Amino acid sequence: MKTLLKKIFQQVAQFLLRYGLGVVLIWLGLMKFKNSEALQIEQAMTQTVLFAWLLKYLTVYALSMVVAWIQIVAGILLMLKPVSRKLSTWGGAMAMLIFLAGILVFFTSGLVWQTGYGFPELSRAGHAFLKDFILFGAAAWCFSDSL
Repeated sequence: MKTLLKKIFQQVAQFLLRYGLGVVLIWLGLMKFKNSEALQIEQAMTQTVLFAWLLKYLTVYALSMVVAWIQIVAGILLMLKPVSRKLSTWGGAMAMLIFLAGILVFFTSGLVWQTGYGFPELSRAGHAFLKDFILFGAAAWCFSDSL
């Protein structure tokens, strides 16, 4: 009985991890088409040296569109594992890069801390970037599972 229960929970967890991550990526990508998301991206990008240079070459709205399409394509590719493991692997790699960028912003931007409180008080932006740690892990699992 214990083995059967373990197998059922593993299959449910794997399904939810892959397809839940796909839905989250697509949803986040669709949200990037809103001007308010573009402004949040601008605020995060200008606060970190790693990505501020991008705004010299792209408007914040163009950058938001690029990020949106990358997230949507990554989400779709992740969910294509039953059709193509290779495409799903690419989706996992793209997702890892997306969430790695968020983790880098988290560590390199002063935007994530509540002004005047310091560690461990996260700002609203900090809360938004905190999710990237677990989502990176989910993307890494999807990537390795698709290999």
